[in-house]
Amino acid sequence: MTQQAHGCKVAAWWGSEEMSAAGLRRAALWLPACLGLGIAVYFGLEEEPGLHWMLLPLPWGLALASGVARHAGLPVLALNWAGLAVSLGFFAALAHATFGGAQFLEHQTTRTAEGRIFSVSRSADGAPRVLLEDVIIHGLRREKTPARIRVVLKPRDSAPAPGAWIRIHAFLSPPGGPVEPGGHDFRRQAFFSGLGATGFAHGVAVPTREPVSPSFQQRIRLKLARNRHRLSEAIRLHLPGAEGGFAAAIVVGDRAHIDQPDAEALRAANLAHLLAISGLHMGMLSGLVFGCLRLFLAAMGPLLMHVSSKKIAAIGALCIAFAYLLISGAAVATQRAFIMVAVALIAVLFDRPAITLRALAVAAGIILLIRPVSLMEPGFQMSFAATYALVAGYEAVRVFLRRGREDGRRRKKTLPHRLLRAAGVYLGGLVVTAILAGLATAPFAAHHFNRAAPYGLPANLVAVPIMGLVVAPGALLAGILAPFGLAAPALGIVGEGISAILGVAHRIANLPGAVTYVPAFSAFILTVLTLGVLWLGIWRGPRRLVGLAGVALAGFLYVASEPRPDVLVAPDGRLVGVLGPEGRALDHPRARRFVAETWLRRDGDPASQGRAAVRPGLWKEEDAVITDLANGWRIVVLRRNRTADRHCAARSFLLIFHGDAPKGPCRTLGPSSLIRMGGLALDGDGDDVAITPIRTRARRPWSPGVNRCESNPPSCPEF
Repeated sequence: MTQQAHGCKVAAWWGSEEMSAAGLRRAALWLPACLGLGIAVYFGLEEEPGLHWMLLPLPWGLALASGVARHAGLPVLALNWAGLAVSLGFFAALAHATFGGAQFLEHQTTRTAEGRIFSVSRSADGAPRVLLEDVIIHGLRREKTPARIRVVLKPRDSAPAPGAWIRIHAFLSPPGGPVEPGGHDFRRQAFFSGLGATGFAHGVAVPTREPVSPSFQQRIRLKLARNRHRLSEAIRLHLPGAEGGFAAAIVVGDRAHIDQPDAEALRAANLAHLLAISGLHMGMLSGLVFGCLRLFLAAMGPLLMHVSSKKIAAIGALCIAFAYLLISGAAVATQRAFIMVAVALIAVLFDRPAITLRALAVAAGIILLIRPVSLMEPGFQMSFAATYALVAGYEAVRVFLRRGREDGRRRKKTLPHRLLRAAGVYLGGLVVTAILAGLATAPFAAHHFNRAAPYGLPANLVAVPIMGLVVAPGALLAGILAPFGLAAPALGIVGEGISAILGVAHRIANLPGAVTYVPAFSAFILTVLTLGVLWLGIWRGPRRLVGLAGVALAGFLYVASEPRPDVLVAPDGRLVGVLGPEGRALDHPRARRFVAETWLRRDGDPASQGRAAVRPGLWKEEDAVITDLANGWRIVVLRRNRTADRHCAARSFLLIFHGDAPKGPCRTLGPSSLIRMGGLALDGDGDDVAITPIRTRARRPWSPGVNRCESNPPSCPEF
């Protein structure tokens, strides 16, 4: 059978009314998904693969280059392209982890450290927090020293500006892992961010002489960081208070001055995305510059008769977008947004449609190859989900929009009618955009943050136009006028717009039921849902409705998903949480606050730690925390084993963090096993107790290194 016959069969199977070549172009949109599959396979492995696995793309590439796959027929060719994309994704993730990760601090320690301040932020308590580079830790060999550490200073300290070299006495520890099985892996995030340790200061940060001269690249980065710091101070000088902190966040990426009540109100109103410099900000700025340049060039008339004003405007918008990338600090989300905008503007230069699923696929492929771990980050997932929904949604209604425009041309309308129609189109587009983006990002927000904002749609319908029509133009105008010392009036406009946005956020956040909490569900459910929605948007014709089966399956899996763990034990044993009749009960009202907040959030529970600490479900006796499972087993967590003998009875499970296990009929886990597990979850499983450790035996570059237990197996019982 010829290749053309194969193509006809494929086109017929999909129910497409177009030629098979068009069907293949749609099929090519799956290549970024295949890249993501290869990346997901790498991150899902239990053991780190050897470097020889980097050769995985070779056979697929040779089959394509030699023409073997092409002559074998269309199905084999498509399978070969898919295999090449999957293997490239696996290769990119393996290479990124092998050559681009952080050097972790091996153990907790209190030492004197020195380093150059690269950025300044704020901790959850409002204390200044510095990111140090070129770190020197006294008493630690250079090869064991992390390149970057983050230290929280004393609350009353004023953090030096970026570029200053400081010495500080601090408690340092390697980045922590998940706080419960299946939770977010902070250690992996730190590994790919180049962060080797975190800690807090015991003393005052002392400026000192710089022992290491920065390289040329570092000097450029530091100069940009200093300029961002000065620009942030200038903005906050002209806009004091909450408006200045908001403006500094959206212009230079400095979120250290956002008040906690404002940040919480923005999250509750589903407006927190306005603070992160992402696709919305980059798209608004580049679109504004593109439109203004086209109007300016059109006004020049005959002078630019033989020049494409559209392409000149695209080049200008691309340059401004790149400048915004540098000014804002080039955070990961901003880099991602710039790539998406750059792909669209470059498409304009080559006379291609700027906003299509193909352009989105190219941007996703570039980002996944450059930074494969982006696939695991909520920012990547939510930004591409929103953009995909908008592009696919408007692509689906493009026929109706085109028909409406043709009808409008046939009818002669007066100016008021045209203005009303334009306003209706704008408002209608705004509503549709908010609905599509909200529906697309809601599952990802529920999975990662365990919360939903029922009033997010009306909040965005009001706040986003203010952002686009007032704040963004005002900020651009302020940037143009700043060299002449005339930025103050424009910044005043920006402040008024920000004040209106914050007002909307607080009003929405104060409504009853403004935040709905969602229990945690598995990444597999989210993957099934994503594949179903991709199927709906990529394919055309009746066959696209097969994607509804994926959406329905994801809904069924969510309803049938396993309940939350009966008992959770923190990695160091300092906090225990038991699922009781009123929700999760905690054994302490203040200890391990972050762990407690994470457990309650993943339960879908809005209670505070103090409220959860007085719930029924567990009780304490001296140094023991005790609870009874529904199947009759008693769980006893002992921070010391002084009362272990008294609790050792049949159908009792003792977790002993310090001391030896007692002799008796009880089941025990000793300190070495608990250390290896890094915390655990316990559930009643029939007539037994199921144990799920946080830390499995997986050996990955970001996993804890070889410790005493691994070097002396007899001292570490199996778990």
